[in-house]
Amino acid sequence: MWMKIEEKCQRLIRKDCLRIVVYSGTVGKREAYEELVKKRKSCRLCCGLSNPSYVSDGKYDSNEIGPWSLWQSNLNAELLIVGQDWGDISYFQKWEGRDQPAKNPTNENLQDLLAHIDIQIGKPREIQGQVIFFTNLILCFKQGGLQSPVKNDWLINCTREFFRPLIEIINPRVILALGKRVSESILDRYKIPYSKNKKLYDIMQRSPYELTSSTVLFPLYHCGAGSINRNRPMIEQKKDWTQVSEWMRRRSEVRMEKMT
Repeated sequence: MWMKIEEKCQRLIRKDCLRIVVYSGTVGKREAYEELVKKRKSCRLCCGLSNPSYVSDGKYDSNEIGPWSLWQSNLNAELLIVGQDWGDISYFQKWEGRDQPAKNPTNENLQDLLAHIDIQIGKPREIQGQVIFFTNLILCFKQGGLQSPVKNDWLINCTREFFRPLIEIINPRVILALGKRVSESILDRYKIPYSKNKKLYDIMQRSPYELTSSTVLFPLYHCGAGSINRNRPMIEQKKDWTQVSEWMRRRSEVRMEKMT
């Protein structure tokens, strides 16, 4: 499977050393990431959102770009998964800035989909290896419940100010975007043409989208209970994720052949 092949590649080219690239000329990945987190903590761009740095006087905030990254935050990740937003103020306060430990359908389905392509991660609060990176486009919190509306301005601001700089720091090979609005926001930010009036399934058919010379985007359906029930069942989503895995495996094999 692609993860095992990639591990061999990493050993051959000493990837752990080579991918500690510089950002903005002189600053290493970790330092650049910490600066981006500081910028997030001070951001007040979006009307109607509350920054975790001042919710409950900041006592539940972290030194990650957002709370989802507390689960998986490998700055050298080959795979990055991005959702729309993490939750609302009440959820953040109830669970003290972390994902609830169990019985979150989205997180459980995500673990299942990752396991389907041979990527094993623990539950959100378990001690575990950091193998990929999780983030959301919107890093602050709305009010009115997890299903309350999301404004386009929030997506535009956060994609410009935080998501694209984060991608420049991590430089993942593959981004999986969960949902149509997330996918469209990223494609718009990178000025990638796509069929704006089409369904997400139609947009997916042209995957992967090349964002940069080293990073591609795969739009996918969200794996929350509502999306699985209404839009695309789990069995079909697993097929979608298998296609991503096969693409990554083929790319890894090509890279290995070039090195031999």
